[in-house]
Amino acid sequence: MYTVGKLFHLAHLVEDLDAVDRWYDDIFGCNRYYRRFEKAAQREASLLIISDMCMEPIRPSSEPVAEGSVLNRFKARYGNRLHSIAWYVDDITALSTEFLQRNIRQVGLRGEQITDPAKAVAVWTHPRDTHALLEFCQPGFAADPRLEPSWSSRFWAEEHPLHIPRTSHLTVLVDDLDGARTVYGDTLHGRLLHERTDADGSKRAFWAVGEETVIEAVAPGGADTAEGRDHAANGEGVHAIVFATTDLDGAVAFLHSKGQRLEPAGADTVFVHPEDSFGLRVGFTRAAIAGDRRA
Repeated sequence: MYTVGKLFHLAHLVEDLDAVDRWYDDIFGCNRYYRRFEKAAQREASLLIISDMCMEPIRPSSEPVAEGSVLNRFKARYGNRLHSIAWYVDDITALSTEFLQRNIRQVGLRGEQITDPAKAVAVWTHPRDTHALLEFCQPGFAADPRLEPSWSSRFWAEEHPLHIPRTSHLTVLVDDLDGARTVYGDTLHGRLLHERTDADGSKRAFWAVGEETVIEAVAPGGADTAEGRDHAANGEGVHAIVFATTDLDGAVAFLHSKGQRLEPAGADTVFVHPEDSFGLRVGFTRAAIAGDRRA
């Protein structure tokens, strides 16, 4: 048996890592603890902290040897956008074994198919099998400062103008909620918080997964929303991150002062225009999630 723990990172695939890093610094005042080119994976990436969240902007290598890599194929199809969700897990061998039993395909760091769980160090699932690209590894895979006893995210809640106490949720788009239930409920042992159907026919379900992550799975009901347009164009996958804020009006004013165009999503949520955030669908909300037990 394995236990899914803290979310490791949310990957954001980008074409210009320098520009994206400057944007994260300017908007979020992030704590960057890693930036490096990994030859084995043929990519350059940063790892940076925003409140309780770790973001990983990734630039695939432009070298000819990497032209046909998985990351470059993703970039060629989608451009700048969210790529995958990564969690820590306490027993990667047990998780890999479970995935194989459930016929969930998985690959390792170099893109090699994993058929022997004993050799699994970090695994990425096939997005068609888990309705989004998911990654898993054991703690210690990176020098994550959030795992240190002295770590505090108080700065973003109390001092930063966005007033972020935590990540509210991550949104994934699915063809139907049954597939999401199999992944986040059955396979990852998540707790269903609640489900609803919107006026436009969109179906939503929220799962608490691991220590502190809430996943919102959405089966869009039409193509007249950002979710519907993304699903129609790109199918299933990771769609958005939404941060909680204790001062939405202040957050809006701050984002406007930074030249960010905003898109309202109801009375309690706004999203930054993706052209201003390098394809990142990022929102800020003061709305609570029904059934959410996080403080």
